[in-house]
Amino acid sequence: MNIEFERTIEDIIDFNLFHMTHSPSTKRQLLLMRVLTGALAAIPVFGIGYLLYHSINASTLVLSILAGFVAFAFYPQANRQSTIKRINKMLSEGNNNTLLGHQVISLSPEGIYTKNPTTESKINWSAIGRVVESDAHVYLYTSSINALVIPKKCFRTEKERQDFLEYVNKYRQHN
Repeated sequence: MNIEFERTIEDIIDFNLFHMTHSPSTKRQLLLMRVLTGALAAIPVFGIGYLLYHSINASTLVLSILAGFVAFAFYPQANRQSTIKRINKMLSEGNNNTLLGHQVISLSPEGIYTKNPTTESKINWSAIGRVVESDAHVYLYTSSINALVIPKKCFRTEKERQDFLEYVNKYRQHN
């Protein structure tokens, strides 16, 4: 079974964002950063209010809480945009011909063969730890942070996608 597709920067960004939102350790880290960002936004507002009024009053307290809440609420979107910007920057720093562009993936009982204009490789079935789907992609995880990123749009039909997944799951579970 063969599939061919063009892997884009957007595919790589989607994988990183997907992984970021589904990784337990990353989710814990992002929650901690949200809380810290909220606190760091509230503290200066509280300090300025205290310096202006030389006491703690209701308006200073309300403004501090509001600043913290706004920072907490907007942190996920700001982090998402920052992540997209960092990935775009990293991918523009060098030659990514092995990662981007035309890809051919061939499945056989011996493993998964990947081919692009610059490289060919074989992945043993035992390397596929899990298979995960998002709205737009199929991810064949080869480690806890790396996966073959396959856009669903490369499958001509829903049956073709289902056949692909059945084949992958059949061989990865037997090895």
